Amino acid sequence: MRALRGSWNARTALVLVMTLGAALRFYNLSSVPSELIADELKHYDNAQSIVTTGHDIDGRLLPFFYSSFTRHPPMYAVVGYASTLIFGRNPFGLRFPAAAFGLIAILLVYAIAFELTRRRDVALVTALLQATQPIFVHFSRIAWEPATELPFLLAGLYVLVRTFRRADDAGDAELTFARFAAAAVLLALTCYTYMAAWFYAIVLAGAILVLNAKRLRPPRILARVAVATVVWLALAAPALWMIFGNASTADRTQRMATFAHGVSLPALATFIANYAAQFRWSYLVTTGDPQPGTTWRYLVGFGAFYWWVVPLAILGLLCTRAYVAAPWARRWLWIWLLAYPLGGALTTDGIPNAPRTLAGAPVFCVLAAIGFAWLTDAAKAHAPQKLKGLAAPALRALLALAVATSVLLFSVYYFTRYVHVYPNAWDSGTRATFAYVRAHEGGYRRVCISIYPAWYALDTYVRYYLNGAPLTTIENVDSPACFLPGTLLVTDDDHRVSRRSFAPLAVIRDVNGAAFTAISGRPPNASARTRSSTSIPTSRPAPTRQRAPFPSAASGRELRSSRAR
Repeated sequence: MRALRGSWNARTALVLVMTLGAALRFYNLSSVPSELIADELKHYDNAQSIVTTGHDIDGRLLPFFYSSFTRHPPMYAVVGYASTLIFGRNPFGLRFPAAAFGLIAILLVYAIAFELTRRRDVALVTALLQATQPIFVHFSRIAWEPATELPFLLAGLYVLVRTFRRADDAGDAELTFARFAAAAVLLALTCYTYMAAWFYAIVLAGAILVLNAKRLRPPRILARVAVATVVWLALAAPALWMIFGNASTADRTQRMATFAHGVSLPALATFIANYAAQFRWSYLVTTGDPQPGTTWRYLVGFGAFYWWVVPLAILGLLCTRAYVAAPWARRWLWIWLLAYPLGGALTTDGIPNAPRTLAGAPVFCVLAAIGFAWLTDAAKAHAPQKLKGLAAPALRALLALAVATSVLLFSVYYFTRYVHVYPNAWDSGTRATFAYVRAHEGGYRRVCISIYPAWYALDTYVRYYLNGAPLTTIENVDSPACFLPGTLLVTDDDHRVSRRSFAPLAVIRDVNGAAFTAISGRPPNASARTRSSTSIPTSRPAPTRQRAPFPSAASGRELRSSRAR
């Protein structure tokens, strides 16, 4: 009866954890972050093009989808497009899969922690931390590739961890081909989620196999693993070919690789510095170390974890022997932690880099839960006799207070102030600009748009917001056609133009109230004038949008903020 009650309490606690995780991921999902950026919209554009035309935006059909500077894994495009068919072509519809994947990751981390420790309390605390840490909340609210990585990776790792843990208890009969094949399929699908996912799939899954090498020596078991490996290679091969064989992706990978020019002392120094950067206190806890123009869409004003998680994780690392019985599992946790920074250390831009190291972040939750378990056990063992019954409940209450306080402070900042820190990181004002154009499209023949900052993916926004519009779209206000009657002019606030016969119509402002775009128009019935009488730049009004120093659009179009991903 007591065991049944404990199981019921654990399930109730897990439901409460999932409810909290859902609240943090779904609350105001359409407005925080403030707008759908090009990195989110490109997925919808790609999937819609394939569904409606049979090919990608660039006229090709490849395993990875098109973007203007590389090709990207297709998983989020597929699920994101399917989500819009249910919830509509809007921010909630596009971002819903990210939040749902975040909830799945909570369950999977819970399951992995339970298999490693066989303790429900450790698994529940792990799930609670996965549900509430800022890095997991934030990346579960954006419709882009990193949101799909953890569910497939953790699912594949869970199958392997459970398989070998059961083999520890019941013998080699548990090492079935079906389980190895299931892990192979999940880990192969991981390669289609995010550019760094294949690396963590190989390192973390490979480590489990290597650490259990003695169990794999019997020929029949080795054959099962070999065939499962072939299954993984067959399914992952198109993704690996795109990463290493496709010109655009391989060139981008080469440009940002730490050891692009071989192993040398400067390259090793860069690797060590970038590796250490992922463990900086400022990145892990306080500010997230944002860099305008590169990592300003990641952790801004908050670290990856709440401050008390890090010392608990250190304590848990020291106590793994007491809570993780299998030696291979203890060593695997160490490997997971050591592998955590590699996604950032092996690249040279946008360091520290949250999405590239996201696959390693859950190990902090597992270790912190082990550290907390040691505290509660030590308190029960060493507390005075009269207080033994109160020690563990008191520590659990303290943990609940720490979680509640941290979540409250983070939520107040994240849901009220975060979008105001770098409004141009999320291209705030874009949606309103194109909404104005759509609302007035009936009175004009064409719209000419020039928004110059190098990171602004105008082509993506035009495809998404003006798809099906009767207007001819010209992405250059100096085109001869942009001087004719029936023209709308849209320019960013830094490059306003004033032309005779063009009347100012609107100034679109960002979330901070600063001017983002200026819109003017020349009605179709306006008298014709010569081009030489137009195009006079005006001074910039206050307030102005805060902008990071960037190269000109002509020289650096690919230097959008997505390049750090």
